[in-house]
Parts: sequence; structure tokens; C-alpha cells
Amino acid sequence: MVSASRSWLPALGCALSLASLSCNGGGSKGAVGSGGAVGSGGAVGSGGSVGSGGSGSGGATGIGGSSGDASVCGATTTYDTLILCDRPVGYWGVGKDTGSEPDLSGNGNAGTYKGGSPTLSTLPNGDPVAVFNGSSQYLTIPSKASYSIPTTHNLTWEGWIRPDVLQFPNDGGSGYVDWMGKCQDYAPTCEWEARMYTTTNSESRCNRVSAYVFNSSAGLGSAADWQPSCGLIQAGTWYHVVGEYTTLNQPSDCSNTAMYPGSINVWVNGVEWNHASHGQTGCMSQYNVVPQALSSPLNIGTMAMDGWFPGAIGKVAIYDYLLSPAQISAHYQTMTGKQPTGSCANTCGF
Repeated sequence: MVSASRSWLPALGCALSLASLSCNGGGSKGAVGSGGAVGSGGAVGSGGSVGSGGSGSGGATGIGGSSGDASVCGATTTYDTLILCDRPVGYWGVGKDTGSEPDLSGNGNAGTYKGGSPTLSTLPNGDPVAVFNGSSQYLTIPSKASYSIPTTHNLTWEGWIRPDVLQFPNDGGSGYVDWMGKCQDYAPTCEWEARMYTTTNSESRCNRVSAYVFNSSAGLGSAADWQPSCGLIQAGTWYHVVGEYTTLNQPSDCSNTAMYPGSINVWVNGVEWNHASHGQTGCMSQYNVVPQALSSPLNIGTMAMDGWFPGAIGKVAIYDYLLSPAQISAHYQTMTGKQPTGSCANTCGF
């Protein structure tokens, strides 16, 4: 295994009911809420179009794009509608046990289950979710430019994970599993990944949760690392993980930014990691990464079929802008009914 150590629309008027969210165009160009960028600055989302759609699994309403209108989206009561109001470029409930998984964003990029049928369980809000066996099962989604960092120079991914064991039996000897990623064949089409470490590993990174980004040739990747205190992460418990990438700005202590601009951010259960405690970690220049938009599919449950996540993964969303802290907190709270609590320094806690 190669080491990976690798025209937002105008504001819309919407009518919301328990069954549907319908939108009509009009108004002026909207911007993403403040605080979205890693380090400093904000970012404006792009892409997405309004259209009709069907109902997704688990009661989710599938619509093509959504308004982000604060008066409507601030009043939403379901997790799926909240996510759609934040206009992802791709959104998969991961709540089926076979066949095709619909893209609830309305952008028409369904995924396909491979390696056998996962079992089903439930998320904290009661929605169905796939449980991967940790040895062969995964969901694969065709590549799109909007899932790549350079398309808008900003990218966010998020998902809910429930590891059913913490010493992963099929990690390829690496001490970690890439539970999602766009780097199926490593070189020459590698981009980014979501990673979780086993409890005991050769690098003493017990249950670290990371957002990685790579050059197309894979190899060593730059990352943001959410390092829990040992024993904090528990098997069978749900965790909300968000990774963010930008090439537009970076913390002031990042070096060589003229050649390798940008930074990485990671959140777990609404708690942001602390770049200031980790130096060059979290900078694109950590390993001289210049992200490219390439052709690897997006895989969930594995990245490159050499390591497998044993447990449930659900509600995976991709955005072509940076979610703000307020949006991340709202996603966590809507799913769990709880406010985020905790903090990070060298290690993190809840």
C-alpha cells in the first residue's frame, strides 16, 4: 500500500412542508456565511441548480439544489432538508443495502454498492444507514469535477461514521483505514481522503481522525489531524466528521505558501482541531501538495480496496465551498439533538 502519510444561484423563495421543499427563483446573489474558511477569510459557494426530484430513502426529500434562505432553512426540522438547504454538490444517505444509492442533491450522480450487500442499522435520528462488513463492501460514486478542490478552490466533505471495532481487522497493515476517498488507484489520479486510525498503531496515533490531500502521484499527503485523547473514541458510537480544503488562504505560520498555498481543516462532533498546536500540519505546503481535479471515483467504506472500514457510514455530503462553523454545529445538533461540546489542543476531547 502506498503511504498517504498520501454560480451559486440567486437567493430563492421556498415553501417548506413536512413532505417537500419547493423553491422559486428570484432575488440577488447570496454568499456563504462568515467563518467558513480555514485560517482567515470566507468563501462563496458555486454551482447547483434548482429542479424537482423524488423522495430519497428514509423519508428524505430529494431536490435539485436548495435555497440556503435563512428564513426557511433556519426553520427546518429534518436533517436531510437542512443539508439540502446548504446546497451540496453531492449528497448520499447511504441508507440502502443493495443496488443504487440516489444522489439526493438532485445532481444526478447515484452510487453503486459493491462487494456484497451491507446490513442496515439506524442513525441517531432514526434514518436507515448501511453497515459495511469491513472486508469487501463499499459504495462507489463516479467522479465529477465538483468533488475536486481546484474547481472552486474550496471543498468540504462530511459524513457520519460508527466504527464497530477500533482495531480494524483489514487495514492492510497500515494502522488506519481510509473510510472515504477520491484516490482509488493512487497514482496518477489521487486527490483526497477521510482517514481513521486504529487504537494501537506504530505511529502512536490512537483513533486519530484525519482529512488528507495529495498530489496526483499519492505518496505523502498533507493533513489536518483530530487527535483524541486515548480512550475517548468508543466502538459502536456515532461521530460526525467534516473535512475542509482551500487553496485561497492559510494560517500565517504555513511556510512556502507562494508555491503551495492553502490549508486543511477537520472537525469531529462540531469540535474543530487546533492548527496552532500542530505547526506545519494543516498546511498544503506540509508535503508540497498542489491539488488537481482528476478522474478517481469517490468511494465510501474503502478508498483503494486495500483497507476496509468495519461499521456504519451515512449522510455523506460534498460541497464546493467551505461550511461555516455555524453550519457544522447545526448539522451535528439536528442529527443528535445536542450542542457540540469540547476543545482541542495537542489532543482533543468532548
